[in-house]
Amino acid sequence: MNKVRVNLGERTYEIFIGRGTLARLPGFIRSMGFKGPVVCIADSSVLSKTKALIRPAFAKVRNRVHWISVPGTEKSKSLKVYRETVHKISSKTKMHRPLIIALGGGVIGDLAGFVAATYRRGVPYIQIPTTLLAQVDSSIGGKVGVDLPEAKNLIGAFKQPEAVFIDIDFLKTLPVKQLYNGLAEVIKYGIIKSRSFFLFLEGNMEKLLSLNRGVLEKVILECVFIKSKIVEKDEFDDKRLRIVLNFGHTLGHAVEAAAGYTNAYNHGESVAVGMLLAGEIALRLDMLAAEDLGRIGGLIRSAGLPVRIENVSLAKIMSAYMHDKKFTGGTNRFVLPRKIGSVEVVEDIPETLIKSVLRDHAV
Repeated sequence: MNKVRVNLGERTYEIFIGRGTLARLPGFIRSMGFKGPVVCIADSSVLSKTKALIRPAFAKVRNRVHWISVPGTEKSKSLKVYRETVHKISSKTKMHRPLIIALGGGVIGDLAGFVAATYRRGVPYIQIPTTLLAQVDSSIGGKVGVDLPEAKNLIGAFKQPEAVFIDIDFLKTLPVKQLYNGLAEVIKYGIIKSRSFFLFLEGNMEKLLSLNRGVLEKVILECVFIKSKIVEKDEFDDKRLRIVLNFGHTLGHAVEAAAGYTNAYNHGESVAVGMLLAGEIALRLDMLAAEDLGRIGGLIRSAGLPVRIENVSLAKIMSAYMHDKKFTGGTNRFVLPRKIGSVEVVEDIPETLIKSVLRDHAV
């Protein structure tokens, strides 16, 4: 088992990575000294598919455990589901302050984390990410929230977990599309911070897709380490450092919103397209070499991810893009690659250029 510490002063926590890490959960809760009720907000699909993984660990939790099942789709990140979840917690735990556990992918982690940040003005919570995307990205760093119809994550907070338990055995239960979904964020880390990691992915994508244990653990550990070091330097996203993690997300989120948060484009697929769009903008601004853009596109394709926009209204994409949180004072901000392993924040990209790139990558 590997362990990464996220050093944030009094909010410091550890991320446990490997096979069988979920077995550590009961002992960790005891070490917290927490004696109140535990509420596990779980993806309903995960509950049905992973009982053999979940039951042994939770059977050893000494606290009373309450379960709240939520669909693991983006539509669960809504104010409606948030209200319903809070009401259920209140009725189950009554006068007690609960410990929240998020069991599922990024949607569940965001929803449960936002509940933990706001219920009773904040209660402790633990992340148990069960998808590759959540394990390498969304479970780390403390960003939690829900969506509005206009755009993703417009209502949110910063709430660091008490710990993150990354058990790679969960990945064996994923549909192939969910694996692809996480690979977009994996590739992102190579582009923004580590050319050597990008080269490793180029040479090991087939093994990664086949869930080779050694490759999988190395990839997850590298992603977790990269993100944790960035978060340590800019926990609250106010020093222009953490923004690099949004590479591919500006137009990626817009594509996802314009597609109506449906299976047409999940988060990873949207980010994959968004990375290519950002790369194309960088190319046209003479920031990025065509060879590097070609390699980025090649790795995205080899991961089974899309590189073009299909059956999504460009007008809706632009409308969603205008609600992006990375606008400051009415000026847009994009994370653009200078080369594989290095990105730069660029402001005030002409709207005509953005529209042109969108049109050229639409089918």
